[in-house]
Amino acid sequence: MYLILHGFSRRNAGDGLLVDLTLQALADAGVDPQDCALLALDPESFADLEGVHRAPGEPAARPSLRLGIAGLELIADAIALGRVARLTRGVRGLIAVGGGYLIADSAIRKMGVLFNHLVQLRVAARSPMPTVYLPQSIGPLEGLVGRMTARSLKSIDRLYVRDDQTLAEISGNNTRRCADLAVMKLAREMAVSPWQESGDQHTVIVGRDLPRPHNYVERLRQLARNVQSPLWAVQADVEGPRSDRAFYQRLGLNNAGPLAQMLATGRPGVVVSVRLHGAIAALIAGRPAIHLAYERKGWGAYEDLGIARFVHDARTFDPAKVAAQVKELHENPGPLWAQVREAVPALRDQYEDLVLDLRARMVV
Repeated sequence: MYLILHGFSRRNAGDGLLVDLTLQALADAGVDPQDCALLALDPESFADLEGVHRAPGEPAARPSLRLGIAGLELIADAIALGRVARLTRGVRGLIAVGGGYLIADSAIRKMGVLFNHLVQLRVAARSPMPTVYLPQSIGPLEGLVGRMTARSLKSIDRLYVRDDQTLAEISGNNTRRCADLAVMKLAREMAVSPWQESGDQHTVIVGRDLPRPHNYVERLRQLARNVQSPLWAVQADVEGPRSDRAFYQRLGLNNAGPLAQMLATGRPGVVVSVRLHGAIAALIAGRPAIHLAYERKGWGAYEDLGIARFVHDARTFDPAKVAAQVKELHENPGPLWAQVREAVPALRDQYEDLVLDLRARMVV
């Protein structure tokens, strides 16, 4: 059996996609997905998969019994008797999904790493079996939790990072720069993607709650006033305040439903997404997408795709400038697709190298 670590919830479409792409990469490397188990904070959301186990932690980021149990798991892990350690006995390899979950720069996010992820990371670091962490954005790693995280990362066999800032901060002999799994999926599917050369005039906006927002919300509202026929879409509908639906409700905005559903029906002409994988999902579906980034991962992804001019800081973006880009993409998205096509060969090579690395470590 192979154990996939750090799964979150399929209720967040981006995190669900990363689990699916992890299974795809393993399959391409010669690992049967039926021989894989998953540790997830919200295992009920992965009802479509077999062998899903509850990871220690609290997906809703609030005090709960699950959070208390996670604390006990931390204590048990200190003597290698925790449930996660027991699950790893006899596995042939440990593979972590990609993402941006190892960030320790505030009290809340340090607690998130400590209770939701540190046990899994420490177990992987101690394991004698092959360990691979798929493309990550890691850091800042501050304080005691940050130091414990950095120490464990040094013992992972292969650590893929998906942005240059993470590479500069975490670089080591085990570290390799690689694009986000979803970005590489886009590159692999470009030959058959239904590139949208024109579409209806709806602009789909994917917002989300942000820490330290400053005047981010007012900028979003102004952007919506400056574009034609705006629709608010949901990318993550998890429990607690991180739900896009809850975010819209707090702002008194009506949402038009899940982004995935809109993309499937072909409704949006241009997507503006604060969630990175909302933007990438739109591109995969053939819709031009602008990303309002709030962390380093966003710049890394759009730079890898060759379209860095379409990524803006979510907290400081100029609504008029973004609205002008929306108009530009409505009228002529061809140049965006041309830039992405130029990036495709290098991204496909990166994926082939990653698959070969997985095969060498997990199968051969």
